[in-house]
Amino acid sequence: MLAVSLLIIVLLFIRVSGGFLITVDAHETSCFFDHAQEHDKITISFEVMEGGFKDIGVHITAPNDDRLHHSDKESLGSYTFTAIRDGDYTLCFDNEISTLTPKVVVFQFHVARPLHYYANPNERHDDVLEHAGVQSMINELGAKFGTVKQEQEYMHYRYNGHKAVSESAQFRFVLWSIFTPSLIVIMTIVEVYYLKRFFEVKRVV
Repeated sequence: MLAVSLLIIVLLFIRVSGGFLITVDAHETSCFFDHAQEHDKITISFEVMEGGFKDIGVHITAPNDDRLHHSDKESLGSYTFTAIRDGDYTLCFDNEISTLTPKVVVFQFHVARPLHYYANPNERHDDVLEHAGVQSMINELGAKFGTVKQEQEYMHYRYNGHKAVSESAQFRFVLWSIFTPSLIVIMTIVEVYYLKRFFEVKRVV
């Protein structure tokens, strides 16, 4: 019962906590944004799962296009920072350097309000949570849930990939197992027929 209650609290009070699996095509840039208030804690983590050398350009910007992070090639990373002002914070994955290969990326974009927001009723305008320490534990639990979810999505994606490779290899093995004996039988029949014709004595009437 306690676990169910904690889960409901997390779902109700964690502002943003989600993992996403996307495909960024060659010569394409995909951007995502979320609104944050000043002093909010923003956590961004990502990993390139598939495609080429498993690297991609990563750009994080604050409102007014202030650059927070810029990298042309990264395979995975995790960044946490405090919002410097109210507004939309943007995360972009840039695959412009790739000529043909799309990139599969798993990422998480998490925004959590500071502790004093929940401790001060005048700021939060509600009466749901009375103790700031509880909110701190909820934020920590929500972050761990997000990490577990991302790991599960990663393992599920890897499982599907390995399963597809295994099934493809098995199918080719079965085809080759059928083709090889069939080829030997056909070659044997042809050789027997050829030798029979070669040694056949033709009678002249």
